[in-house]
Parts: sequence; structure tokens; C-alpha cells
Amino acid sequence: MRIKPRPVEPGVPAGRQREWIPVYSFPVPTVWLATSDGLVLLDVIAVELAVNGLRKGWKLTRDEKWFAARLMLDRKIPYSTISTHLGASAATLIEWFPGEIEPLVIRSDRGKKRRRQPTPGPSCGSRSGHRRHIRRRERPCKRCLLAKRAADRHYREHGTYVGAPGSRTEAS
Repeated sequence: MRIKPRPVEPGVPAGRQREWIPVYSFPVPTVWLATSDGLVLLDVIAVELAVNGLRKGWKLTRDEKWFAARLMLDRKIPYSTISTHLGASAATLIEWFPGEIEPLVIRSDRGKKRRRQPTPGPSCGSRSGHRRHIRRRERPCKRCLLAKRAADRHYREHGTYVGAPGSRTEAS
């Protein structure tokens, strides 16, 4: 006797007004399934919760993942959703169901660290330019000396370098 899964039943609440995918309606929470490896025990409640995206803090067995993936593929659910709900990688799904899932497109730049563009350093003629000269143990140029003096004058008058001439925070 072959048991057919019931179709998707809309309107059953599962989190946020989604369609609940029922697995099977058995009077018992576990089912024996005959596979090529022999009999395996499936926790139908766990499979149903995982299929509906409610797998939190617990894992399915390999056979339960396969069974749940088969149910979800039959319902035309995208493999990325299946992978997320079941905790199985896309490579595992491709191995289980060859020909049913399109292979992944592998980008060549994946895994490479991207270098950030260097930000421009402080320019001469500003207080930060003067600090750069000092940090490099160089003699500050004339423009940086004048900018430093103007910024110090502003600091003595206002108590802050914010808004000082030649600073990045200068009000325009």
C-alpha cells in the first residue's frame, strides 16, 4: 500500500501566514521506511517541522533529510530553500538527486579577499597634514604650519578643532 502525501493546505498558520506543508497524518509520530540500506526510522514530526522551516536547535538524521528533501522537491520548492530548511548543503542535494537540481554556478572570485581602495591620506595645507609630517619625523611645510596655527587659534577661541580652517570637519 502506497501512501500519498496530501497536497499543500493554505491557511494553516506557521509563523507568518505561510502555507503549511503537511508531511503525513499518521496516528504515530515515527514511521519505518524501507531503503536500499535496510529499514530506517523516521521522526515524522521533526520532518514536518523542518519542511516548514521550524528546525531550530535540533538536527535531522541523514535519512530524514533525504525524505524531507524528496517531499520538498516534489512540491517544486527551490533547492536553496530546501538547503536552508534542512541544514544540507547544495552539493549534498545534488548528490542525492542527480539531474533534478541544476549544478551551482561557481564564481571565480569567491573566496578571494577583495582589497579595499586606499583612502586618500591627509593633504598638505591642513592640520592633519601637519600631523602627518610630525608622525613621519619630517619638517612641516609652510602650508601645513599656517594651517596648524589657524587651527590652534580656532581651538583657543572655541575650545574645539571642529570647524577649524583646513580640517575635515570644517563647516562649508
